[in-house]
Amino acid sequence: MIEFRNVTKVYETGIAAVNDISLYIEKGEFVFIIGQSGCGKSTLMKMVMKEVEPTKGHILVNGIDITKISKRRIPNLRRSMGIVFQDFRLLPDKTVYENVAYAMRVIEADPKIIKKQVPNVLALVGLANKEEFYPDQLSGGEQQRVAIARAIVNNPSVLVADEPTGNLDPDTAWEIMSLLSDINRRGTTVVVATHAKDIVDKMQKRVVTIDKGNILSDNENSGYEPNVEEPEHNNYKDFTGPSFPWNKRKAGV
Repeated sequence: MIEFRNVTKVYETGIAAVNDISLYIEKGEFVFIIGQSGCGKSTLMKMVMKEVEPTKGHILVNGIDITKISKRRIPNLRRSMGIVFQDFRLLPDKTVYENVAYAMRVIEADPKIIKKQVPNVLALVGLANKEEFYPDQLSGGEQQRVAIARAIVNNPSVLVADEPTGNLDPDTAWEIMSLLSDINRRGTTVVVATHAKDIVDKMQKRVVTIDKGNILSDNENSGYEPNVEEPEHNNYKDFTGPSFPWNKRKAGV
């Protein structure tokens, strides 16, 4: 689903944000990427979104090496995944309905499908009665729910969230994480970068800890068990670090 192969990112300032990281996220997993500010977790997320290019290494999403795709294919990549940001990034002059529908119009979805799908997704995130509201009429938690609705309205296989609760109070943050967990149970792979340790501890999902650009630990406490019987990939046999307890994972799945 998502795979980092010996990925390094060194910024022009000389700062090494990510150091030779290898990581595999299975289809249907819920994974937290945690660490202190400046540890490199947001850089990892931005590389998945193709906002930042790695200095070395390869990143695969749904079996496609996104480090090799052209700039004109980046919009299609981002449309294939759901993306949620800390600052919501809603269109202020559009209603809740229009913000979510916009994501479908961008991919030229049939208007009839839009008319049916948007209310369904808004109901899923608990905003069925807020369709005609504008972002500035909503609480922070409600705005984030709109952002999540927009991210999932096209049924992406993966949802990437970078500090989605960073601007929210603890109770609202927990509601948002519970919503993401519900989305994951419906089959969507969810990857969340956060520093909210209390929420991470409660959720009991797989936790990848980043420290100074390195994977410090990979705690698979979610009950996920990798398929160790998958055939070996002939050209990629060096997955031996702590983030690859199933050693010699088939690449590019």
